[in-house]
Amino acid sequence: MSLLTRELAQKIVERTMSIIERNINVMNENGMIIGSGDPKRINQVHDGAVAVIKRKDVVEINEDEVKYLKGAKPGVNLPIYFKNEIVGVVGITGHPEEVRGLGLLIKMAAEMILEQAFLIEQIQWDQRLKEEILYQLISGERTTDPWFIERAKTLGIDFDIPRVAVVIEVNSMKRQNVVAILQGMIEPDDLIAIAYTTEIILLKKIKVKWNNWEKEQLVNHLQTWKSKLKEATYLDLKFGIGTYYEDFKYLTQSYNEGKNALEVGSVLFPDQEFYWYEQMGFPILIRQISDVENHPFSQHFRNIHRNDKKGELLQTLKTFIKENGEINRTADRLFIHRNTLHYRLDKIKEITGKDPKKLNDLIELYTSILLALFKK
Repeated sequence: MSLLTRELAQKIVERTMSIIERNINVMNENGMIIGSGDPKRINQVHDGAVAVIKRKDVVEINEDEVKYLKGAKPGVNLPIYFKNEIVGVVGITGHPEEVRGLGLLIKMAAEMILEQAFLIEQIQWDQRLKEEILYQLISGERTTDPWFIERAKTLGIDFDIPRVAVVIEVNSMKRQNVVAILQGMIEPDDLIAIAYTTEIILLKKIKVKWNNWEKEQLVNHLQTWKSKLKEATYLDLKFGIGTYYEDFKYLTQSYNEGKNALEVGSVLFPDQEFYWYEQMGFPILIRQISDVENHPFSQHFRNIHRNDKKGELLQTLKTFIKENGEINRTADRLFIHRNTLHYRLDKIKEITGKDPKKLNDLIELYTSILLALFKK
């Protein structure tokens, strides 16, 4: 596949003609015009360009020679080199004496544009390979394969660097924009890729031993990135953060944990931005059984809901759970008297047969609420 595509050839023409008021033609390695300021000349064979390719040298065409050359006009035609090979020809229309110097400048510009396009393509190709490595990493495929590890090293991926998985929900067509912006902010050893339809996966480098300070640093990074991304894309992003593991082979688990934390956290705490798996283990566990039809615990929520026309009992139970069963704090949060709180808790016991003031029963009631939420 030739690097000098029709799109790139036309780009060379448009860029140079915006500076030089002369018609420019770009021919491929076979001498066919694939870019021109005169659209009618596209796909014509240019004998002058064929001569350039054959001689590997500049070919000038004056008015007397035009009638002997197919598809040619007076001007100068110069070879376009890439890595010491002729990949095409660039021609400028006009009397050779007048355009000779301009032709050399256009040749240099064309070769620079070609080199830039090649570098961009290489960067994009390396990024695609890195994404493929990341997909295999989070899926657990071939992580023990020496070839897989060696391939990663050639792309500059060091598996000895500790990382934690962060899953970003981007339910929008702007995912590529988000990734591009993030790539300009993340550290060199961070890995990032688009996964599936709504996720961006970030494997964030951890600099020191995983502790509260490192967690704060991670949140600071994420908050900074979130602010800049919102400013650029107008998106409110949410982040699920998995558990940190020293061995890269467990990044699959960290990714799944971040994904679960994001999914569950978005249901339970929709106003939050960051969801840590280590803080949401129990709700995530309950979600795994939420698909079970008529789970025995589900009846508690249904019974309360059926006998709670004003919604006071459910609100009281949720607040009581959130305040870890503390009577005074729950009453203060609800702006009710302690006696009113005791009355409502006793009413819940009467309806469900479970006493919220007993730990095991409270856990069962909390489970019932979670099952109802995940069923929606």
